[in-house]
Amino acid sequence: MTKPTHNFVVRFPIGLRDRIYEASQMYRRSMNSEIIARLEQSLNGLPNQQFETSIAPAFFPEIERALRGNLNEEEKALIFAYRRLSAAKRKALIELLF
Repeated sequence: MTKPTHNFVVRFPIGLRDRIYEASQMYRRSMNSEIIARLEQSLNGLPNQQFETSIAPAFFPEIERALRGNLNEEEKALIFAYRRLSAAKRKALIELLF
């Protein structure tokens, strides 16, 4: 049985929609699911790594392991940190490195 829902229109500041899209891609879920997870997270207190892990989709760890199984912990941490950057910061980092 599906939980009842309410429709709600939100006006995002310029750039926020893109950031939500990037986060949803990182966790391989819809933008709506990402928004709901982030709202629930913010309403339950300050975010932390343990909570972020708890809101990840069910098969996220397995997907990540399959895609990045040969990386060490430091490399995994770098990828995770990179994914959390905005598109502009990612571009700046790439330009700095290369």
